[in-house]
Amino acid sequence: MSTEFPLLSGFEPSATVSWSGGEPISAARFCAAATQLAAVLPRRRYVLNVCEDRLNFMLGFAAALIAQQVSLLPYSKAPGVVRDLCVSHPDSYFLADSGDLPAGLPAFIVPPWCALEGAAAVPQLPSDLDALVAFTSGSTGRPQAHSKTWGSLVSDARSLYSDLGMAGNDACCVLGTVPPQHVYGLETTVMLPLQNGASVHSGIPLLPADVTTALAGMPANRWLATTPLHLRACVADRASLPGLAGIVCATMPLSVELVREAEQMWAAPVQEIYGCTEAGAVAVRRLARTERWHVRFGMRLQQKGPDTWVEGGHLPHPMRLPDHIELNSDTEFTFLGRPGDMAKIAGKRVSLEALNHELQRVPGVRDGVFFVPDDCPPGEARLAALVVAPELDAGAILRALRERIDSVFLPRPLLIVDALPRGATGKIPREGLLALAEAAQARSRRSA
Repeated sequence: MSTEFPLLSGFEPSATVSWSGGEPISAARFCAAATQLAAVLPRRRYVLNVCEDRLNFMLGFAAALIAQQVSLLPYSKAPGVVRDLCVSHPDSYFLADSGDLPAGLPAFIVPPWCALEGAAAVPQLPSDLDALVAFTSGSTGRPQAHSKTWGSLVSDARSLYSDLGMAGNDACCVLGTVPPQHVYGLETTVMLPLQNGASVHSGIPLLPADVTTALAGMPANRWLATTPLHLRACVADRASLPGLAGIVCATMPLSVELVREAEQMWAAPVQEIYGCTEAGAVAVRRLARTERWHVRFGMRLQQKGPDTWVEGGHLPHPMRLPDHIELNSDTEFTFLGRPGDMAKIAGKRVSLEALNHELQRVPGVRDGVFFVPDDCPPGEARLAALVVAPELDAGAILRALRERIDSVFLPRPLLIVDALPRGATGKIPREGLLALAEAAQARSRRSA
């Protein structure tokens, strides 16, 4: 017989889970609303939860669990991506909090909170219940599906609370700039709060001023779950982030300069998560103190040929990590790079992530990325770059780069653009990158 885990843990019935329009939603009311919604959901196997409001997403996710429906988490909410997902999972429907949905696909709108009243006991859910399917971005091929059970999600959330140093006498309050449909966002702003008695802000603020406003309206012991892109923007804006107890960051490596500046500015530790869609959060570190990653409690690493495997903790079985890693022990490692991160130019190898770091350090550069174009002749690889720098020209940026990187790695071409096509977690899909580069080159040729 399967073990059961509660939908919520660590909450008194009257304790606040989140807020809707400034109104606190208690744990008892949240459970009642989830139970009511579960009873009226379409009778299908899969649900694509695209709710924009985090509290509405949490309600839909909880209702789907109670109805024993599997939530699909796409790597992108682009219409083509979600249509493909619906085609590959025909017994599915959309769950949303607005009417802006792809035409011709079955959908259900989450009722407003004023229509969901009452109180209820906390539902108990089987640990082996299929809870969700997350999809990789498909950057190295077709998107890959990875299923997760309710028990693994609960185990992950409860230990992550301690691994990040959030456990204490007072309950935390979490604000996230990352959407809940992303595995990192789900772990830190949905499952972690629900399983540790922490409240969570319902919004997804992106601009530094919006983050400041959201934090100011939250109770004490405030934690910010964010990405390097958003953290960099807050530091550059010198945003006032009131009452921060800590910052959690993931989706791409941080620079030690950014971490130290953030910790000095807001007097709060920056905890970084290493993870992947397949395994979720695997390791943590505080870069201001060490570059090494420490795997989470109960987890171990093992090298098998060129591959690194992780096991234990919330994982039901060993999983291969998709990145290049150097083991320092079975619990510590050094991150060497993502697949496809290394480029070989004129016989020399370089990490694109390292080049991006140097590019973004150039004064006046707001954002930028190196990449290898598709039209390189065989054996003649070269680098190109897209840069957001409204007050600079390409020549000035190249002169600054000559002081920082080997000349063989200088981008040809370096194109100035208004913005990079980053997704909600800061990542850039390659197809969007190449399309933007092609359009920028066409403009450059016309103005020549």
